[in-house]
Amino acid sequence: MQTSNIDNFLWGWASAGEALLLGILLFRKVYRTFPLFTAWIAFSALSEPLYYFLIRHADSRTYINADFALSLMLAALELCVLLEIALNVMAPAKRSLPKVLFAVFAAIIIAVGIGGFLFATHANEATLAHPRTIFVVNNTVAILRLVTFLLIAGFAQILGLGWKNHVLQVASGLAFYAAVSLVTTLLQNRMHGGPGYIQEYHSMQQLAATSYLCALSYWCYSFVRKEAPRRDFSPQMAQLLVSISGSTKRQHSVVARSLDVKPR
Repeated sequence: MQTSNIDNFLWGWASAGEALLLGILLFRKVYRTFPLFTAWIAFSALSEPLYYFLIRHADSRTYINADFALSLMLAALELCVLLEIALNVMAPAKRSLPKVLFAVFAAIIIAVGIGGFLFATHANEATLAHPRTIFVVNNTVAILRLVTFLLIAGFAQILGLGWKNHVLQVASGLAFYAAVSLVTTLLQNRMHGGPGYIQEYHSMQQLAATSYLCALSYWCYSFVRKEAPRRDFSPQMAQLLVSISGSTKRQHSVVARSLDVKPR
């Protein structure tokens, strides 16, 4: 398979950007807070040379199979990163919130994932047995990235998060990359065969790769700078947590009395 000068440039900068970001995460010890995000970047950095070798020296079938396997592993890691982001966001309030709310939150994420999968399947006209299955997987993860970011951004002020907070910066970088990837994939699936089909299709892939480079640059810039301290919860959020916590304690007391056991 042949690669253009633009492809070589994008691959080279992606490898350099991932290596630089990984070095920053390790040097500034950010991996302690974001171990799964660090693992995702490390896996991406290690797989980049393999991608380049396969596309240059392997036949099309081998490359497609390898791309499918690596993409599935990257998608699984990205799902773990989204979970890590959610846990970091909710960390200050996890002791005050009842466990049932976390179960509800998990159910919402699963529902969004299923909805994203169904939407991606319909948009790509593919099934799990179709060669284009990886588009469905990538679009599903992209939708989850966008929803995670929108949820965090929507409650940023309430949760005490600012744009200089690392968890919001990780989420916003993922969301930007997800938005561009989703749009380019949907456009690719609406292209019709013709003389310029392959070139237009490939240009969309290059655009998605460029958005990933932008995300890498943004993360490098963000993690080099000192993180802004997380603000206290807003009065509304503090009151809500107190209300939920108090309600939970009252429920525990009622249950204890009904069982004729002294509440703790």
